[in-house]
Amino acid sequence: MAIGRTSRLIMNFEAIKHGYTPIIIKNEIRSKYYEALDKAHTTFDYTDFVKMVANSCEESLDLYLKVIG
Repeated sequence: MAIGRTSRLIMNFEAIKHGYTPIIIKNEIRSKYYEALDKAHTTFDYTDFVKMVANSCEESLDLYLKVIG
């Protein structure tokens, strides 16, 4: 799904630009990610998408801190 890859690329570009780690969207939640992205795109309700990205961002940061700790 091209929109998914493009949105992850832009999202990670913005995250890195602002000093955050890249956000990893795990394969296990990929279908839910696409559903949330599609819902945001079609209904302009970004709630599910923002929550999913925030959770993934936190998990990615935890992983990063574990690796460097």
